[in-house]
Formats: sequence, structure tokens, C-alpha cells
Amino acid sequence: MIHHHHDMDHVKKRWPQFEFRQLPPHTTHTDMRPSPANSTTAPTTSNQDVLVVDQLVHADDWVCDYERSLCHVCTRNFSTFRRKHHCRMCGEVVCRNCTLYKNVNILSIGTTKVRVCLSCIVMVSGAQKLGSPLACATNVTMVSDEASRNWLSNHLTSPAARSETEYYDYSATNQLDYELDYNWDNPWPRAPIAANEPDRLRALASLRILDTPPSSVFDNICDLVSKRLNCPMAAVSFIDADRQWFKASVGLAQTSIPRNVAFCAHAIVSKEPLVVMDTAADVRFCHNPLVTGAACVRFYASAPICDARTGLVVGTVLVLDTAPRDACDASVLEKLANVAMEHLVLKEDRVEKYAARRSSSDATRSTRGSSISTDSLRTAVTSHSSQKQHIRQQLATQQISMSQTLGVHAEQIEKLTCDFARMEAKINAQLLRQ
Repeated sequence: MIHHHHDMDHVKKRWPQFEFRQLPPHTTHTDMRPSPANSTTAPTTSNQDVLVVDQLVHADDWVCDYERSLCHVCTRNFSTFRRKHHCRMCGEVVCRNCTLYKNVNILSIGTTKVRVCLSCIVMVSGAQKLGSPLACATNVTMVSDEASRNWLSNHLTSPAARSETEYYDYSATNQLDYELDYNWDNPWPRAPIAANEPDRLRALASLRILDTPPSSVFDNICDLVSKRLNCPMAAVSFIDADRQWFKASVGLAQTSIPRNVAFCAHAIVSKEPLVVMDTAADVRFCHNPLVTGAACVRFYASAPICDARTGLVVGTVLVLDTAPRDACDASVLEKLANVAMEHLVLKEDRVEKYAARRSSSDATRSTRGSSISTDSLRTAVTSHSSQKQHIRQQLATQQISMSQTLGVHAEQIEKLTCDFARMEAKINAQLLRQ
């Protein structure tokens, strides 16, 4: 393995500096670990940051437990240690780690908590973005005491306690299973290119996601992962042949960066999360301009977004921080990456259904046009036949009239001939008498 050393000032001039917006921090960074979910100090909840009973699914409409063997969000198998729970908004069967507790307003008891899956949290509209008011207070419709009691009997069967956040130490992980390539003009190693890269690029292109307008769903994913992992920078990204494009981001000024400097170029060769507690201590990234430049990225974690049809990695959900860490809950990234792919599948289904409707409509119009053309031709042929028949009738009538006229003229000529013969006979008789 050959290491190439370069002047870092030269590198900084060649590569644009990776910038991030100075946003109000979600939490202080004295302790960079995510706040435990079962902390006794709960954040103050605004009256607006609540659900209403009408947004919840009745227990009779929940998906039956026996119909699901996998969590609807993370697709992991249920087991003795991974129990089944129901999302109160969609009724799907999910595991504990794929849910959060949200406040709901019950007239008879006030505000309580219900379990909601991550998919429902990020699929809500932009007005219901996590961290923003979920509903306008003036538009919240309070239900009757009877409705509240019915809801309580069906939805509050389990205690409203937050699930315990799981932490993972990756200090002994991230063992490289590929050889680093320094055979180029930069001091950091080139990211490996998988053998199925052409197939991966085709799968990405088929999603039609690159350079599309912002989406509240992906914005919500960024907000959620940024807050859950206490990171000032987060993004949902897709990696093509030349760049890492950010579909949504928090704290980043760019909409894309070159693939040559992207940390995620290393992440897309595996379906496992990539967590780097200290980028300055990682041989892959320590000389990268994202680490040595103005951004000074010291912590990086990502989970792959895998295409549902091919299983190929097309993008990532990632977080960045300017301080190194000791632990990270990568399961949050994995779950939200699954949510991102789920939304892409729903979007693709809508596009296919729209295309099918357009095709059916075009076929109907074509059939209708063909039918109209056939009817017009049939009408034209019928009209032509009628005209020919009318002309034949006119010719026959004219022939009969001419025959009758000729007959009359023949009789008149014959009569004149007889009269002329009688006159000639009289003249001859007179001449003989003289």
C-alpha cells in the first residue's frame, strides 16, 4: 500500500469548503449522547403539539398480530425479546424501538401519551413536522366524554412509558474488509467501487428522485434523526456516479458535494450502518477536507437506503457533528432509512398507477376515435349508396319519359305520312281527269 502525502493548503484550494448553517442547537453538546428516552425530566409540551382522537385508529381496525411476523418499520423479526406493538395512528404492528410516544388530548383526562410508529411521524404533512405544532390550536376539535371513554378503553391498555434508548459502542467495529486505494492525487484514500455499481446506478435512476423538489416527508426524517441523535447536521442523501445529492438536510449549506470527498461513498458498499466516532482517528477520513477544512466534521454515522426491488444501496440517512463521540444509537438511522425507502415505494406506486390511468384513458380515447372513424365511414358508404340508387331511379324515370315521348312522336309522324299519301292520291286523280 502506497501512501501519498500532499500539502494540505493545496488540498484546501482544490476542494470547496463544506459549510453548515449555524442553527439553534436542539440540545447542548456537553453530553453528546442522546438523552435517555425514559428521562424523568420531560420537555414542556405546547398545547399545540398534540394529537386529537380523530387522528387515531380504532382498535377494531388494527392489523391483527398474527398477520405480521416482521416489524412494519424496521422489517426485523418479532421474537421473545422483540415484542409486537400497535401504532395508534395507522394500526400497523411494530416493535418498541420503532415507536415514539406522542401526546393526545382527551377531554375527560387532558393530555396523555400514545404509541406512534416512526412512519406515521414522518409521513405527516409539513404543518405537522416534528418539533412544530402538530395542529393549530384553534382548529382542534374536542370530542365528547363518551368518545373519550371509548377511546381510553381501547387504546390505553399498555402503560405510557417511553421505550429505553439503546446505545452501541462502535470503537471495536468498522473493521475494513477492503484495501485502501491511495493511487490518485489526494491524500485521503479513494472510496471503493462495488462490482454492481452499474446496477446500483440504474436502480437509483429508476426511482426518479434526483434533483426533485423538497419534500416534507424527507424534511421530517432529517429533523427527527437530528434531534434523536443530538447532531447539528443531518441529511437524506442519494449517491450517483459523481456526487452525493441531499434530498433533505439540516444544518448543511450545500445541496450536493462531490462523491470523491463524500463519507457516504464508503457507506454504500455495505448494507450495514457506518459509524465513525472520531473521523480524525480514522485512516479513511483523517485527511479528508470535510475533516481538515472549515466544517471540521469529527463524528459521522449513516445507514443505507436500500432499493426495495433490488436490495441495492441507493442512498443514506446520515448525521454529522463537530465533536467526536463515544456511543451512537445506529438503529435510529436504520429505521428512518427504511421509512425513506417506504416513502419512495409509495411514491413509485402512485406514479405507476397514474401512468396506468393515463394509458387506459389514452386507449379509451383511441378506441372511441376508432369507433367514430368507423361510424363515419359507414355513414359515408351508406350515403353514397343512397345517392347512387337515387341517380338510377332518376335515369329510369327519364328513360321512360323519353320512350313515351318517342312513341307519341312516332304516332304523329305516321299520321302525317298517311295524310300526305291521301293528299298525293287526290292530286293524281285530278290530273288524270283533266
